[in-house]
Amino acid sequence: MAFVRWRGNSAELLTTVYDQGRSRQLRLACLGGAYRVYPEVRAAVVEGFPHVRVDWEAVDRALAEGPPTERARTAAGDPNDRLHWLDMERGLRYWAAMIAPRRRRQADRLLAAAAVLDEWRGGRPDFPFQEPPPGWDVPSALASPDGSDT
Repeated sequence: MAFVRWRGNSAELLTTVYDQGRSRQLRLACLGGAYRVYPEVRAAVVEGFPHVRVDWEAVDRALAEGPPTERARTAAGDPNDRLHWLDMERGLRYWAAMIAPRRRRQADRLLAAAAVLDEWRGGRPDFPFQEPPPGWDVPSALASPDGSDT
């Protein structure tokens, strides 16, 4: 079974192999500082190590949780946006699969939203303003400054 190991802010995908009664770790992929596994890396791992079982959902979750320093901040109460985005992305992909047989256009829009969250997990989005305080009102925040709806 494969697992993620963090070294500082860089992650590796490893598995344990046994050779003549001794265990050692085999690197399947260097994931770098990415908080997600790119499709090309997944394909290379599956092709290069077909005998190794990889729970990709667990790998995605471990990467979204981030390195130990980031996990410590989350445990202290700081929110983990990447983990939240991962959960939302999975929900969107699930709903897209459920609705696709009857409403292809809606499924495509759900998949497009999931793709945005996937990109955000790979690198922080560049929001043009500070995060609003808890309880902010979405409709008033999206309204134009002069009060007209554009």
